Amino acid sequence: MGKAICFGSAALLICTTAHAAPWTQKKGNWYTQAAVLAQNIDAEEALRVETYAEYGLTSEWTVIGQLEGITFPDIAGFDQFAYRLTGRRRFWQSGPLMLGIEGGLVGGEAIGGLFGGCDSPGGEARLSFGGAGVRGEESRSWFFFADAAVREHGNCRRQRLEVGYGYEAIRNWFTINKVFFDRGGGLAQSAKVESTIVRRFGATDLAVGIRQEFGGDFEEFGILISIEHRFQR
Repeated sequence: MGKAICFGSAALLICTTAHAAPWTQKKGNWYTQAAVLAQNIDAEEALRVETYAEYGLTSEWTVIGQLEGITFPDIAGFDQFAYRLTGRRRFWQSGPLMLGIEGGLVGGEAIGGLFGGCDSPGGEARLSFGGAGVRGEESRSWFFFADAAVREHGNCRRQRLEVGYGYEAIRNWFTINKVFFDRGGGLAQSAKVESTIVRRFGATDLAVGIRQEFGGDFEEFGILISIEHRFQR
């Protein structure tokens, strides 16, 4: 799901895009998100909970922390957990276009899957490209990004590509559409699309959307609800 930036004329929209992209927080600023995803995976009910935070450690570096878990109420012993702690730096910018790098610690089956030692600690590296701005007489915000990640923990090796686009449809109402591709050993092949509608209330955003599998090892559909908040110095 994901995504925070808060800068320039496109700040209204970009702050709703955590978990990915090259943008960083200003020093001392926080971005937080909590999300609940009610899923149906191969006819089994599941509930996924995600918490995410970004903090502007310096003017150059943003620290990211993420915890998530998934539970299957009708299947004993299938509950999963995951964590991620990384640092992000924007290293190139030309007009509205940017490149960023990110890396750090990652682990857990909720990210990597049940097989291959994914519960052990490991590493993640990301390369992100994106752009943001405003358009039209009403100065509606827009953004796009492409985010590629490689993760390895234990014998659990995964590659992930996420591409997204969003814009302000009407004042304080945003739409965000993303596509995720996951590859790796074991049961890790996945392709998902996610579409959300976001309503802004000052420094807080409420979002609702759907996530649908369209080309992976499992059939999956989910309804997503999230709340996001920005703390600015």
